[in-house]
Amino acid sequence: MNEDTVDEILYLARANEVAELSTYLSHVSAQAKQSKVELVAAAADPYSKNTALHYAAANGHVDTVKLLFSLETDKASAPASGLINAVNDAGNTALHWAALNGHLECVKLLIQAGADVTMINRAGHDAVFEAEINDKGDVVDWLLGAVEELEKGIGERDESSGGEMGADSQSEPALNGSVGTSAGGAVEDVRRQMDNLDTKDASKDG
Repeated sequence: MNEDTVDEILYLARANEVAELSTYLSHVSAQAKQSKVELVAAAADPYSKNTALHYAAANGHVDTVKLLFSLETDKASAPASGLINAVNDAGNTALHWAALNGHLECVKLLIQAGADVTMINRAGHDAVFEAEINDKGDVVDWLLGAVEELEKGIGERDESSGGEMGADSQSEPALNGSVGTSAGGAVEDVRRQMDNLDTKDASKDG
C-alpha cells in the first residue's frame, strides 16, 4: 500500500467521511486483493504511527469507529484485531485519545470491542488517568465502572472453577495492572511528556 493510499484512509477517518471511507476501502481492497481489515490495520502514519482508529477516536467520530469495527464481520477474529490496541509513537491507543478528549460514546465502543483499559503509554498513564487529568469525569466514572464489572465477572468465573487466577491470567482482557493509579509525573508535566499526541491538531483538522 503506497503513501497516498495511507494518507487518504487516515484523512477520511479524521474528517469523519464515513461513506467515502467505506467506498474507498472497497475500491482499494478490490485493486490490492487485500481485505478491508488488512488495509485499515496497515494504514498507519509513518511518523506518528497513528491509525484511522486513533483519529476517529480522538475526534469523537462514532460513525467512523463503528465502520472500522464493522469491517471484521467477514472474519471470525475479534473486532478490528491488530487495530483496537495498536499504539502510536507516544504509546497511546485509540482508547487513550478518546478518554483524554472526553468522547464517552467512543470510549464505550472501544471497550465493548475489546480495548484494553490498562495499557500504559510512554508517559506512564492508562486511559483512566488520561481522562482524570483532563477533567473528563464522566469518562473516568464509566471506565471505572466497566472495569469493576469485568473484574467481578472474571472473579465469579474463577470461583466457579475452584481455582485462582494464575500466571496466564494476564491474557484476560483489561485486567492486568492497576487502573487509575498509573505512575506518572506531576500533572503540570503531562503535556510536555505527551508532545507526540497531537490530538489538538487532530481535533482542529477534524
